[in-house]
Amino acid sequence: MSVQVIRLITSQMSTNTYVVVNGGLAFVVDPGGEAQIIVKTLNSVGAKLDAILLTHAHFDHIGAVAELLRVAPQCENKAACVFLHKDDVDKISSYKNMGFAVGAKVEPFVPDILLNGGETITVAGVKVNVIHTSGHTKGGVCYKLEDMLFTGDTLFLNSYGRTDFYDGSFAEIKNSIVNKLFRLQGDFKVLSGHGEPSTLEYERKHNPVMWQKGDFDIAD
Repeated sequence: MSVQVIRLITSQMSTNTYVVVNGGLAFVVDPGGEAQIIVKTLNSVGAKLDAILLTHAHFDHIGAVAELLRVAPQCENKAACVFLHKDDVDKISSYKNMGFAVGAKVEPFVPDILLNGGETITVAGVKVNVIHTSGHTKGGVCYKLEDMLFTGDTLFLNSYGRTDFYDGSFAEIKNSIVNKLFRLQGDFKVLSGHGEPSTLEYERKHNPVMWQKGDFDIAD
C-alpha cells in the first residue's frame, strides 16, 4: 500500500504540516496553523479528515487543531480523532506550549486518544507505529508509516530538537534518537517538523547528536 503525503508550511514558525492521504480518507500530522489551507488541500484531493496526529504540544504544532475539527471535511457520524502523548497534555492550554514567546494563543481542545508509546494505531485505513521520543518535550513521539518517519521536533536534517524548553532533556533526546530511531531496521525517509526531509541512514552517519557529549543510556 502506498499513501500520498502532502507537505504544507504552517504557523509563524514555518512548521511542516503533513496531510497523509489514503484514498478518500486522510490524517494530518501537526497542524500548526492555517486551518483553511489544510481544508483546501483535503478538498482538492477529495479526502475526509479521519485523524490528527500530534508529535508534541508546542503551539506551532497544535495551533490549528480546534479549528480543523470544526471546519474540515469529516467522516459521516464520526469526528476526527486527535492523538497526543499523555505527557504533553499539560502544554495544550498553558505557558508550557511556548506560545507566549511570540504572542501566540492556542484555542483549547481535548485529545481523544492519549498515547504511551509502542502502540500501533490505524488511521485513514493505515497502520502507524508510535515511538515515544522524549527530549524536546517529555511527551514527544515519532510516527512510523511504511518507509517514512514523522519525527516532529526530535530529529531534523543534520540537527535535532532543542532541549532548553520546559521539560526538555538532552540526555533523553539523545537516547530517543540513538537508542530508538537509529536502531530501527532499514532506512526511512525522515519527515521532520521543520526544514527539509532527510533519511535515517544519512542521519545515522552525519547527525551531530552522535558526537555531542551527554549520557543517554536511559531505560524506557
